[in-house]
Amino acid sequence: MTKEGTVLDGKYEIWKEVGRGGMSIVYLARDNRLNKQWAVKEIKNDGSKSTQTLLKGLEREANILKNVDHPVLPRIVDIINQNGTIYVVMDFIEGTTISDRLKKEGAQPQELVIEWGLQLASALDYLHNMNPPVIYRDMKPSNVMIKPEGGVKLIDFGTAKEYIIENNADTTALGTRGYAAPEQFGDSQGRGIYNTDARTDIYNLGATLYHIVTGMNPCEPPYEIKPIREWNPALSSGLEKILLKCTQADPNDRYQNCKELMYALEHYTELDDVYRKKNKKKIAGFVATSVLTVAAAATSVFGYAGLQKIKMNNYNSYIETGNEYRLEGDYVAAAEEYKKAFELDGSDAEAYDKYIQVYVDASNEIREDGTTDLDLATGLNVVANRIKSGYDNVDKNDEVLYKLAITYFDELKDYKTASKYFNMVDSKDDNYGELAEYYGAVSLIRSSTNPDIEELMEAVNGLATYNQSQYTNQEDNKFVNYKIIGEIYATYIKTEGVAVKAEEVMTQAIEDLEEYTGNTIDTNDYFYAYYDNLIVIYEQLASTEEDELLRNQHYTDATSYCDEYLNILAIKVEENGEVGIGGENDNIYNTSYYNVMIKKAECYEAMGEYDLTIAQYEKLEETLGKDNVLSNKVYADHLDFIYTYCENKNIDPTKWYKDVPNELEDLLAVYEAGQDVSGISNNKTWKKRNDTLEMLLSGDYLEEEEEETEENTETETSEEEIGE
Repeated sequence: MTKEGTVLDGKYEIWKEVGRGGMSIVYLARDNRLNKQWAVKEIKNDGSKSTQTLLKGLEREANILKNVDHPVLPRIVDIINQNGTIYVVMDFIEGTTISDRLKKEGAQPQELVIEWGLQLASALDYLHNMNPPVIYRDMKPSNVMIKPEGGVKLIDFGTAKEYIIENNADTTALGTRGYAAPEQFGDSQGRGIYNTDARTDIYNLGATLYHIVTGMNPCEPPYEIKPIREWNPALSSGLEKILLKCTQADPNDRYQNCKELMYALEHYTELDDVYRKKNKKKIAGFVATSVLTVAAAATSVFGYAGLQKIKMNNYNSYIETGNEYRLEGDYVAAAEEYKKAFELDGSDAEAYDKYIQVYVDASNEIREDGTTDLDLATGLNVVANRIKSGYDNVDKNDEVLYKLAITYFDELKDYKTASKYFNMVDSKDDNYGELAEYYGAVSLIRSSTNPDIEELMEAVNGLATYNQSQYTNQEDNKFVNYKIIGEIYATYIKTEGVAVKAEEVMTQAIEDLEEYTGNTIDTNDYFYAYYDNLIVIYEQLASTEEDELLRNQHYTDATSYCDEYLNILAIKVEENGEVGIGGENDNIYNTSYYNVMIKKAECYEAMGEYDLTIAQYEKLEETLGKDNVLSNKVYADHLDFIYTYCENKNIDPTKWYKDVPNELEDLLAVYEAGQDVSGISNNKTWKKRNDTLEMLLSGDYLEEEEEETEENTETETSEEEIGE
């Protein structure tokens, strides 16, 4: 088991355990660089056959999920092998499984089941159309999460496989009995060998929806899938026909692909027996009304302009209503209004732009429990799907393409997807063409597992030059670009020459932003980002500077920007109102406050300013208190700083009472104060110093030294007597 506070690969900090299975443990972790939450699955590689099988499943899962881009499918972002333990970093999915919901509530409402069915079918369709296709093979209620904001997420890809047509010997029995199709355990009658394909997933999904809508588990007696209206006559006969078709024993009798199934689910009422009877009566009247329809068509031409005006008025109304909801902080309602607008008229970029931005706004307002009102990846995927389908030629709208690309790039750090949409922007577009080319090049390099840093910096420097020359200090894009450029510089700050260039660009960014007089961006957000970058920049300049005066000046500059950063952080906390710093709060503000105060302390430590360093730790302890999730780290860092300081004066702790008495007093005071700090007993740094501190606190070594001194005095006296 990995302890809380452990940092993997220098960035993923383990926060707490959130689940475990027979061979793995799942933790909630935070990427301290991006301030983003991830799930980390730990598998101890003990060399056993069962572990090797699990690791192969994880490897398969990672290879499948590393390239997915669908709101129902999770992403794997990293795999780390550390000291024989494998850690898989993936999307952290909050919520409960449908299986748990069924245990608590029983059968779910029909309309909700159909909505979930459409989402899951869409995800399977996406997998089936990958190159090569992927067959999931283990759809069941326990593998589907219900997210807090609604919608579902598919989990556990350990049994998924890439479908190879030539493979006619797929003999492994995978899946879960009851939900699994017959061919997963043999042919359509359960005999011999039969290859699984997309139709297998359709069976699995049908069995799963059957369980959800009836509450009857096909894994339990009577171990069969009956017509759903035998359990609940109020259910739709159309849905009953769909589920029966999905779960036919012979794959040839099922829907042949998920698109067919999705169409059926979208039109399930048209398959109802009652609907079909009513429809027959309507057909009789069709011939009589067709003549009137032709006549009406002639008059409709003259009403076209009026209809367009009504359409535009409705579009603007949706936008205005969305704006009002957004100002009130109701991001969910705002997103719905903007969505209505682009569904009404998808040729205009404004609705898409506001829809994406409201998802960004919501994702940046994190509650105390780490949740948000909207999931940004889900919102972006709605726009991406419309682009893919070419609704209202949005796939040719350069403004929408650029907005989507820059959001993937800046907010999600998904450079591969960003590159895709940057490259779709017309290079001749006056507003976005050249900018998209710069970002496209940067995205392509950053999406590589082994990026060419020299090439990347050349592209970023070119972007910086373009940004300074092509935009005035009143254009929003200029400051968005500065923010992204600064983040890239900070990421690669240790590369030779980067810090010097970064200082030039980011100090210019501060000057330009100070001249901004508009009201369409929150300047505090951008100052906040620029100060964060400049802290890193000056810290790096100081660490490589040989001249002591210049080095200390750089460290001083870094601490000054720390103060500027903290001032804006205080404003953000005050504006939020609900989530603050300290107490038992676990939020991004606490993490930001901790990180910058520690940076400030490290700068003072590097300058040899003992008292100023101590002051930072004391301020942190006062602000966070003793019950915060970060408190144990603060006290441990404080203790370790004084301990190291004393050790540098004399490596023997028993001599500190003579050599560094004041610092020893500080050390023992921190140790005693930290005893009741939440989580301190599990902190590695604290435990490492524990034995020595207990010895120093007891004072036993002083008695031993006094006895030794007395013995030495007696020996010296005896020697003097002998001499006489």
